[in-house]
Amino acid sequence: MKILEFELFIKQASLNALLITFANSKPFDSKGAKGFVIESSYKASKYAPYPLTEEIYQLNNQLLSEFSGLDFQLNGTKHQFFIKSLFVTDEFFKHIYKQIQIKRIESQISDDEFSDLILLAFFAFRGSPDFKLNFYSLDLPRQIVSSFYLDSLFKLLTNINDLRQLNLNFRELQDQFITGENERNTQFRINLRYFADNFTNQLSRINQFKADILKQNQALIRTKNIAQESKTFIERLMFYKDNVLNQQKTEREIEQLRKDLGFLYDNVIDEKIKRNQGIVQYVRAFFDDECVCCKNHYPLDNRTFKLRNSDRYYLEIHHVISFSADKTLDQIDNLVKVCPTCHRALTKNRAEETYQKQMISEILVNAPNVKEFCLNFTDNNNCVQFIYDRLR
Repeated sequence: MKILEFELFIKQASLNALLITFANSKPFDSKGAKGFVIESSYKASKYAPYPLTEEIYQLNNQLLSEFSGLDFQLNGTKHQFFIKSLFVTDEFFKHIYKQIQIKRIESQISDDEFSDLILLAFFAFRGSPDFKLNFYSLDLPRQIVSSFYLDSLFKLLTNINDLRQLNLNFRELQDQFITGENERNTQFRINLRYFADNFTNQLSRINQFKADILKQNQALIRTKNIAQESKTFIERLMFYKDNVLNQQKTEREIEQLRKDLGFLYDNVIDEKIKRNQGIVQYVRAFFDDECVCCKNHYPLDNRTFKLRNSDRYYLEIHHVISFSADKTLDQIDNLVKVCPTCHRALTKNRAEETYQKQMISEILVNAPNVKEFCLNFTDNNNCVQFIYDRLR
């Protein structure tokens, strides 16, 4: 078994490799070696245009290695890459998540490219189509799903172009799980037609067998709808964390949760929408109505106004760290609410430098999630200057 030390892996890993690690790793402990294994596996399918052979596994192993930059080993029907590490699971994923943020900026890729890489990291390696339910699905291994992992997953997925297409299947609420008959993992899913329309060609760079299944069944897939849920993916993920993860429920409570999680499909969804506004709408709806720059200095009604027929105040969404014109970073831990006055004052070269830096300092105090995000790229003493240098 080939195994790479964690420190060497971090030093060598590309953005592709880091995203793949976050999406497909689980702990292993074998013959005195401990760490994490990145794994991709798949089976023969009645929907495939040809049988699954050793030659196909070998071809896909080469494709996986080339796409990720990792030397995958083919062990039976599993493609595996081993990382030696003594970190506990949450600590391991904390390091991986931080390196993803760093490499994202270093790589100079656009927001759209980053969105595509995230989805390919999850679904190309372990996903499979469900033609009946119209999803492309994968399991999230129970041994990695913690509150920390879901928080990191949540933050990462807020970079996706169209969050409407994502779905979580909470199997903890299914009868077989409740009775202990079959405690299956939570499923992470994406609308099948959306995935096939947008990712079949890219999938062929990673797994030719999976791509050919989608091509073979293109006519069937085209009969499916691009789906939208009554609950957004973000709402479902937070609902899962707050109400399902590691909690014991009565039958009555479970039944109510099932009702709460019901979803509908719209017959027509605009496929031309690229940048998803779901995350901005979430911030607008669920973040406190306060300006993180001036809330400790001015009453809110002195800085803005109430919306018509509403008790809500008008506040604007501000990207705290800007990197370039095509990297807006619509990521939840990079977004805050600010009043119109402060938002305009934070424009590059508009207000005095001292005043702008004071405003940034207030943000870091009043929005600790932003400071944590900033620390992915610089140290604690340099956060204000780091953000100031990137004002736009």
